[in-house]
Amino acid sequence: MENASDREPPAKVQYGLEEALELLASLEEARDALITTDHLAEAAQVEHQIRILSRRLGFDEPGGDDG
Repeated sequence: MENASDREPPAKVQYGLEEALELLASLEEARDALITTDHLAEAAQVEHQIRILSRRLGFDEPGGDDG
């Protein structure tokens, strides 16, 4: 029997629209909490992921003024 830790992660992961919107909202909340507690480096990492997800959901265009 194969152990779960022996398996490699999938090459792709898909989210349904509702799941992606929930993830985006959670990331935005985490970013805002990090900013208000003066954790700039962590906030920048979360912001990067928010931009990627937002673009994939069609909310922001690459190279645009999205915040």
